[in-house]
Amino acid sequence: MKRENIKTIILSILVIISLVFTWSIWTFQPNFMEGSTSTKSTVREKYKIEKVSQKLSEVVKPREIFIHDNGAHYKVDDSDLYNKIWNDLPRWDVKAIKDISDQYDKPGFKNWLYGRNGSASKLDLQFSDTIPIDIFQQLFKWSNQTFEYSSFDHIVIPFNENKTNKKIYLASYSKQLILEITVDSANYRNIMSDLYSKKSSMPSYSLFSLGTKKEFLLPNKSLEMESKEFITETIDTNTFKQVLFSEPNTVRKDSNYNRNVLTDGVSRLEVSASQRQIQFQHRNLTQSTSSQTGELIKKSHKYLEDTGSWTDDYQFFNINDSQQLTFYMFMNQLPIINSDSKPFGAAPVMTLQWASDDILSYKRPNYILGTNPIKTGTADLMSGSEVKNLLEKQQVYDIDDIDQIFPAYQLVAASSNDEPIVELKPVWGMKINGKTVPITKDLLTKEGGN
Repeated sequence: MKRENIKTIILSILVIISLVFTWSIWTFQPNFMEGSTSTKSTVREKYKIEKVSQKLSEVVKPREIFIHDNGAHYKVDDSDLYNKIWNDLPRWDVKAIKDISDQYDKPGFKNWLYGRNGSASKLDLQFSDTIPIDIFQQLFKWSNQTFEYSSFDHIVIPFNENKTNKKIYLASYSKQLILEITVDSANYRNIMSDLYSKKSSMPSYSLFSLGTKKEFLLPNKSLEMESKEFITETIDTNTFKQVLFSEPNTVRKDSNYNRNVLTDGVSRLEVSASQRQIQFQHRNLTQSTSSQTGELIKKSHKYLEDTGSWTDDYQFFNINDSQQLTFYMFMNQLPIINSDSKPFGAAPVMTLQWASDDILSYKRPNYILGTNPIKTGTADLMSGSEVKNLLEKQQVYDIDDIDQIFPAYQLVAASSNDEPIVELKPVWGMKINGKTVPITKDLLTKEGGN
């Protein structure tokens, strides 16, 4: 065979091999099923503290609902009636919005709000703190109309609206703002008629003047309420580790602390057994103080939802000047506050602070209360006149600093030992100087000075 023929054959073979390789590369499809075990190992399962979800409307709720009727006041204390109105409100279609704040001076505003001096009878939904307008926009079927950014602590619904388009109102007590909202509701008439017809069976309240400038709605008679006893369940520290850290496998115990502190070098989780509380923090972030309150509430709701933090019924309670958001544990639509004399660790609240879009600090109880008490009883709450007399005689607090007074549960350690048993005792609570404290007759034995 001639040398040129051999070269031609070899060249042809090389060309064929090249074509085969090229075709293999173009047509190659990797088998993603193979190696699926390693893929699973790199994608971490989404852990949650508790697999319970709460909608925003279940977290942002009025603390109390009242009927104001020609100078008389009644509290809607029936949970079915409460849920009936609150669950139906998001179905009401908003048609128009108008600011009518300039129609009332200061006395006129109070008369309008409380249904006095011929003002129409109305339903008054009262919140623990002012709620930003964009949160109400999300709760209602509300078009994205532009308004001056403001917040409101009352939803006011008149009883005598017979037109197709009803008027309801958002009101701010401190700023005397009133936003008139025209709505269309199929269930308005039935719900409002049902509420009004049952007002005679509700506890009656009156406006009591305290100090030099404030009035508070308090009952005319003592209130009989249910006390409860629970066995708490401690949440395992490893659960918090898996939920809160992005890479739990890199987390180690911090040897520089005698306390139970876990860290991945960037974030730290401190577990306080004595306070029955955990705190998760980012070390290298700076707190943001420029965010709108509505955005902070929505971000906090999403964070608590993503981490499965709804171990009990927690509701938004307030935000302070440092933009720290507080979510109180509730029972039967009453906030749970800590005992002064026999606390069960730290207060049963969740607090959050933000650094732009990252969580800066997250603090919460490391236990679950649950819904099924092991024991129940009854207890009487003081009447409004008794509360007024007690607060006027005590010398611990300046009554002009009191912002709110409301019925609550006091979380009390059932024993001095390290037992997981707690009591929920009915008590009057007050919001004063940014704190929530119980109103008990022990105040009379304490010395003055906040």
